[in-house]
Amino acid sequence: MDALFPDWLKVILLGLLATGFGLSWLARKRPDVAWLQVFRLPTVHLSEEERIRRRRVANRITALEIVAAGLVLPLLYALSTVMMFNDFKTLPTIIVGVCSVLCIGLGIWLFVRNSV
Repeated sequence: MDALFPDWLKVILLGLLATGFGLSWLARKRPDVAWLQVFRLPTVHLSEEERIRRRRVANRITALEIVAAGLVLPLLYALSTVMMFNDFKTLPTIIVGVCSVLCIGLGIWLFVRNSV
């Protein structure tokens, strides 16, 4: 990155970026100043139903990610144990299994709760 841009140019670009964000923030805070509205970023106004639908979809995706984490956790433990040439020990295996079951159960519970 040093060969691409000299330090003085990086400072100038950072200053321009900070100025742009500052003007955008000021445009939102001061809607009565007309010339600042040029710097205002567009916002999407969602209806209440659309917000609820998007939140529900996001919660379902999160639930699926938690279930996936519960499925991958034992695989990662097994893979790391084999790659490090270690033996499987009882206590860590039980802990990983319990955490995996808890993640899967929590994910399913969240998914069912948000599907209703």
